Amino acid sequence: MQCIYHANYFTTVLRRNDELWSQCVYLSTDIEATGLLRVEVSSFNIKEARWDVYRSPAKALNGGSELLGLKGSEAFMHIGPILQEQVGERGGGLARELLAECVRGLMQAETFVYQERGYVSAKEYDDYWNETLKDSCRYFSNLDRVAQPWMDYIGDDVRDNSLYNRVKSTNILHGSENRLLINANFVDSFHELTVNVEADSDGTIRESTGNYLRAPDRVCFENSELLPKLVGKNLTGLNKKEIAKDLGFSSGCTHLVDLVYDISRSVAAVEFKR
Repeated sequence: MQCIYHANYFTTVLRRNDELWSQCVYLSTDIEATGLLRVEVSSFNIKEARWDVYRSPAKALNGGSELLGLKGSEAFMHIGPILQEQVGERGGGLARELLAECVRGLMQAETFVYQERGYVSAKEYDDYWNETLKDSCRYFSNLDRVAQPWMDYIGDDVRDNSLYNRVKSTNILHGSENRLLINANFVDSFHELTVNVEADSDGTIRESTGNYLRAPDRVCFENSELLPKLVGKNLTGLNKKEIAKDLGFSSGCTHLVDLVYDISRSVAAVEFKR
């Protein structure tokens, strides 16, 4: 058995007085790249945005710049079209992807600055997101079954420096009978889940399993039961919408979908190198 590919995303959100600094670093066997957003705490309006690709195959994606067109935009929900317009396919699309990861980190970090964002209480904050994200995932589609609200899950976890941290990792090994053995993990300040896949050398899934170690509620743990639906699919041909369809759409888990999508892209990179 031999390891043939690694891919890792590291996202962190730090508080610096009245600013939040969100950075996503992508490190893989092929690529090293970063995205950075510096925003105002109360408005989440972008004060600085930049991307850099330091290492890529044949230096094809290398480069970087500050993105002046993003200044003043709110780094929050619905920023996708703005990123598409202002960032486009720079760095082969990697710049936009890493900045989107930075936005996701900021949205999670909002938990610890909700009062500065205009919410008068933890309950008001919970109520807003329960309505906004209604039927968006298994947790928010089953609020009647959820044992405790989001802010009760967080408890007394007050932070004033490092507000949020996330690591997504994918490891591919070459096993017996020319098969690929893949392990992927999502670990952040609030969640922890893992996916294990065995696939043929062309990416066709033979076995797909996983489990949750931490999540806001036990209802989230049920998502792992959907993973066997991927058996028979070819990882290299799956897009995110197809993965979401197999993994429950609004009754699934976005983190699980992201993790399987990361696996598919890593397998595609291995196949491209062959």
